[in-house]
Amino acid sequence: MHQKMLSIVTPTYNRGELLKRCFASLQRQSCKDFEWIIVDDGSKDNTAAIVTSFQAEAPSIPIQYVFKENGGKHTALNASHPYIQGKYVLILDSDDTLTEDAVAKVLDGWRCWDDKPQVGIVTFLKGTDRNHPNCYATDEKTPVDIISYPRICPVSSDACEVIRTTLFQQYPFPVFPGERFLSEGVLWNRVGFHYQCVYVNTVIYLCEYLEGGLTKSGRAMRIRNPYGGMCSSNLNMHQKNPLKTRIKNGILFTCYGCFAGLSPRKMADRSDHKGLMYLCLPSGWLLHHIWKKRYGG
Repeated sequence: MHQKMLSIVTPTYNRGELLKRCFASLQRQSCKDFEWIIVDDGSKDNTAAIVTSFQAEAPSIPIQYVFKENGGKHTALNASHPYIQGKYVLILDSDDTLTEDAVAKVLDGWRCWDDKPQVGIVTFLKGTDRNHPNCYATDEKTPVDIISYPRICPVSSDACEVIRTTLFQQYPFPVFPGERFLSEGVLWNRVGFHYQCVYVNTVIYLCEYLEGGLTKSGRAMRIRNPYGGMCSSNLNMHQKNPLKTRIKNGILFTCYGCFAGLSPRKMADRSDHKGLMYLCLPSGWLLHHIWKKRYGG
């Protein structure tokens, strides 16, 4: 069997039944030039047996199953690195699906940019269906700055990034002891410091979007993983971002630093933007107290 061009990576935890929808969408792909890598982040359900049934049902689809101890999605993505054979990587969550032409669209989209080393990511759209994208780009099919490019976001900024495998492996997610959450944006931002992105305004990734933004449980989860929150906020304080975004993330950085129990000096040691950090410290300290009362921690 020849090496596939696209590696679809699915981190999962106790979602064996949901994987069946994922699998069905991959079976329907018009282009079969892909492999599927399922990284089981310590599931206690019947995920392993379900994946074995997938392998028996669709022997023409290379399916790799990797089991690891529970550590969070970002650690599951890191664990996929040694198993990837494709030239590009698409992250498909276990409760989402792809349109039947997704692989074909990805490979067609990359064909124009494969020999342009400055392009590290080709980004397609996510949506509830083909006609309702979460966001879109005005500069379609033009290399743009990954960090500062303003997507038009009628619903959310969430999109389907397809990254060169070499870069995916070059920028593993940082891992903080005892923490099980780190925003996927950490990867895209780190790559964005050095490479450009091309947007294709085509929905290939189908998912449900919950109204209302960050939920109470989501906020509490970030509070329980403060070093990850600091890491993400530090990247978003970069000068390429609008001042409003930088200030917001400076406040978040110091807020999470308070939840981590760090002194201002130790926060500064972890920041690439110390001046902004100190300016935001009083607001971050106040936000920490508000959130501690509201969400605990």
